Amino acid sequence: MIKRIVRIASIAVATVAMMCLLSGCKLFSLSDFKLEGAKIIDFKLGEGAKVEMTITNKLPFKVTVVGGELTAHYKGSTLGEIYMQRPITLPRKSTTTVTVDIGMRFANPMAALTALKALTTSPDEITISGYGEGKVWWFTKRFERRDVPLSRFIDIFGSPSNYF
Repeated sequence: MIKRIVRIASIAVATVAMMCLLSGCKLFSLSDFKLEGAKIIDFKLGEGAKVEMTITNKLPFKVTVVGGELTAHYKGSTLGEIYMQRPITLPRKSTTTVTVDIGMRFANPMAALTALKALTTSPDEITISGYGEGKVWWFTKRFERRDVPLSRFIDIFGSPSNYF
C-alpha cells in the first residue's frame, strides 16, 4: 500500500514538473519581483560597474538570478554589451539589497566614443535588448526584452552624465 502511494505521488510530482516545463514554467514571472531602488557604487568605463540594487521577491521560495546580458544599439549599430559577472540570490518573501557586478564590452574602439557621445547628447536614440535568467529549484526561466528605450533605464539609474 505504501509503495503504491509513493508511486502515485512520484507520478504526480513528475507530471506537475513536466506540465510546468511545457507551459513555459509559470512558476514565477516578472511581476513577482519589484526593483525598489538602484545605485551605481563604482563605474569604470570599458571595465564595468558595481550596482547596488534593492529588490523585493514576493515568491515563497528563494530565486537565484543566474545570468543576464543587455546589448545597446544606436541608430542600427551595436555599441556593446553589459552582462552579469556572477549570480545573485534573492531570499524568499523579502526585500533585500544586493551588489551586482556588471561587466562591459564594446563592439569596437569607435563604439566606445559613439556611446559616450550618444549618452551625453541623445540618449533617447539608444535602445537596449537582452535577457535575464532566474532559477527556482531546478526550473530556469529566461525573461527577454527587445528594443527598450534607454530612457526607461534612466528612470531607474539616473542620467548617464552623472557617471562621467
